Amino acid sequence: MNAHNAIEAVGVRTHNLRGIDVRVPHRAIVAVTGVSGSGKSSLVLDTLHAEARLRYVEGFDPYVRKFLTPRDRPQADRIRGLTATLAVDQRNANSNPNSTLGTLTGLEAYLGLVFARLGPLASGNEWTGPLHPAQFDPYSREGICPGCIGAREIVRAGPDLIVPRPDLPLLDGGSPWFGHRLSNEELALSSLAKQHGTDLERPWREHPQEFRQAVLYGTGGEEIDVVYTGSNRRKGTELTYRTRQALDGAVAEIERAYAAAGPEAKRVYLPFLDRRECQTCDGTGLGEIARTVTLGGKTFRDVTDERVLDVREWLRAVAAKLNDAQRTVGQVLVPELADRLELLHRLGLGHLELCRGAPTLSGGELQRARLSAQISTALTGLTYVFDEPGAGLHPVDKDHLFHILRELRDAGNTVLLVEHDPDLIARADWIVDLGPGGGRDGGQVVVSGPPAEVARHRQSVTGRYLREPDYRLHRPQRPARGDDGWLVLRDAAAHNVSAREVRVPLRRLTCLTGISGSGKSSLLHRVIADSVSAGLAGKQLTAASSAAGLDRLRWIAVADQRPIGRTPRSNPATYTKAFDLIRPLFAGTDTARSRGLGSASVFSFNSPGGRCEACQGLGRVKLDMQFLGDTYLTCPQCDGRRYGPDVLAVRYRGLAIDEVLATTVAAATALFDEPRQLPALLRAMVDVGLGYLTLGESGTALSGGEAQRLKLAKAIVRGRGGREPGLVVLDEPVTGLHPADAQRLIGVLDHLLDRGHTVVMAEHDAHAAASADWIIDLGPGAGPAGGRIINEGTPSQVARGTGPTAPHLLRLTGQRRDRSPMNGADDLP
Repeated sequence: MNAHNAIEAVGVRTHNLRGIDVRVPHRAIVAVTGVSGSGKSSLVLDTLHAEARLRYVEGFDPYVRKFLTPRDRPQADRIRGLTATLAVDQRNANSNPNSTLGTLTGLEAYLGLVFARLGPLASGNEWTGPLHPAQFDPYSREGICPGCIGAREIVRAGPDLIVPRPDLPLLDGGSPWFGHRLSNEELALSSLAKQHGTDLERPWREHPQEFRQAVLYGTGGEEIDVVYTGSNRRKGTELTYRTRQALDGAVAEIERAYAAAGPEAKRVYLPFLDRRECQTCDGTGLGEIARTVTLGGKTFRDVTDERVLDVREWLRAVAAKLNDAQRTVGQVLVPELADRLELLHRLGLGHLELCRGAPTLSGGELQRARLSAQISTALTGLTYVFDEPGAGLHPVDKDHLFHILRELRDAGNTVLLVEHDPDLIARADWIVDLGPGGGRDGGQVVVSGPPAEVARHRQSVTGRYLREPDYRLHRPQRPARGDDGWLVLRDAAAHNVSAREVRVPLRRLTCLTGISGSGKSSLLHRVIADSVSAGLAGKQLTAASSAAGLDRLRWIAVADQRPIGRTPRSNPATYTKAFDLIRPLFAGTDTARSRGLGSASVFSFNSPGGRCEACQGLGRVKLDMQFLGDTYLTCPQCDGRRYGPDVLAVRYRGLAIDEVLATTVAAATALFDEPRQLPALLRAMVDVGLGYLTLGESGTALSGGEAQRLKLAKAIVRGRGGREPGLVVLDEPVTGLHPADAQRLIGVLDHLLDRGHTVVMAEHDAHAAASADWIIDLGPGAGPAGGRIINEGTPSQVARGTGPTAPHLLRLTGQRRDRSPMNGADDLP
């Protein structure tokens, strides 16, 4: 390789990278590998991709460039051979409740274009004039319902919700809206009552109708005399303020406040609101054109409510019946839409509806949806950056993914993968293996070269798994015995899952398997987790008719891949409550007390007092880059340290509070030995493979797998601290883990089993599934073709069954298919 056909990075020092030199070929599939924390993301995402973004920004005007500082640039001596990059990583997962699979992939917008162009040319449509794609956009002014403004529901404040106890006085239990001081008009109530000749001490229902009307709906623009009275306790004086004003009333006040509030603040007003489906648009949120224009016998909403595979069939039917006018317009549009639908199918998303909400997608599904949007650009000469693209894929689906990656390469692009999966790594053209360990033990290039060369390298942990593709995760098998008990859920039904009986052995590791869309997540969350949660709370089960074995469980912990926080302020220290234990240690130092900083709240970067107010404790300021989305740059006031100088002068065991946040979890275990809960929390994070994270790592920068392991760490602390048996539910726990780290995680799960707890996980990784004590295999297909239990039993028994999972288990368990399918019935009590 030379500088003309390779990306060359010299002296890279980003995060834990130790001045490494890396060369990767252009127009090749390059896998960057290594154990968790070895520096893969630091090299690919935080150096190469970040440098490409900054070079793009440097083309902007000088006003934008002046915000850039040397600290914002990846730390490297020289980077050559970079092209424009498109990245699909596991960070910043889309949690917008309005985002769907259709909007995320761009399919919904393209579908709107097809309806706008072909709809008016179809026979039977009353709309014969030209239409605009925006009229099919549920988030544009032209496409939304005027009745609900696109919200799909009408939200109105309810008088009975504002005053739920009319038998009590308004300010003494009758109304939480007024009694909890949420209303800005509460101070005017005394004046209003005097004007109507009534007393606020009377029960609400005994007040004159005119007074109650004015409280709820205002004075109709009529100004009234209002007297505000207050006291200054320090001076011992009383103040009186007189004015004239019109009252809006509680109904208008609540509705206005709810409309203006952010996502978190809206929860305050929900108890006072009545939500009903909009009658104008039948709850679609769409305008009249999007609801009535048809194509191929379906409206826009009809199509977006269907699965990707069904939309593909609808489009084929439309293409076969195009009239002459439509054929002229649709000869480009229809094939392009068909290609995008086929791409989603190849990525294992064909079973999902276009209207499926982005927050309900698994981490792997969400990433592949974003991947499809990038691939659909059909650009060449780019560097595509993919972070664990195989996450959440059944072995059957990996072939489709790799064919797509090869197509990108063959079109003249460079494909960079941050990858742990040996099955995908072995098919790459080139491998850069980092390590040898994680955190401070990583950051070096162990070996760089073709897969065969990496496999021969004896110091490469990745090479070992390339040499042994049929490796197994080792753990002591725990046969499912009747005396340990079973959790049995009868008549289970959720989404596509339907099972007469679901049996989970207690005090054992159970794995749910099956291809993407077979119903694993539905069974795991909607049936098992929700049923156990409801049963333990004494509530009615929603996804099963009855449950047996709940008396042997006392608590449940669900560790999924949803982000730990919606803003960059959330981090491992705050999420696990470790920071709540650290801040008092700083507040208790002699320096803090002498400076008047003896309160732990002063050391919080989320509240005023000790934080830097220029960045409000974030350490970074947001720069709106429009086409690049939110871009954060180092705060010039505190130089990224989050706090003011007085707080930064306080040290605990030689470190300032910002230096503690920059400390890795592994290093923090040696730093803190008090209070007792703190070392336990830190050790649990190390045990689940997160020792390389810094305590202050932004929650939005964590992958779905890292967020899940943080939740697992909290469950481990709970499991270790109590003797009451619990259930730990995990959704694809080995996602984002190197096989060596997966082995470590399996050992952690065994510690939970040793203490009498039960673990249930949904997993695509055949190696992890083969290590379980019990398997429930779903399928045989996806969507309506799945959702049934086709095999259950030990890994050896399921391996001799039928379905997509069995052949992969058969290879790992070293058996021959010489016996009929078994379901483990002999092991039942």
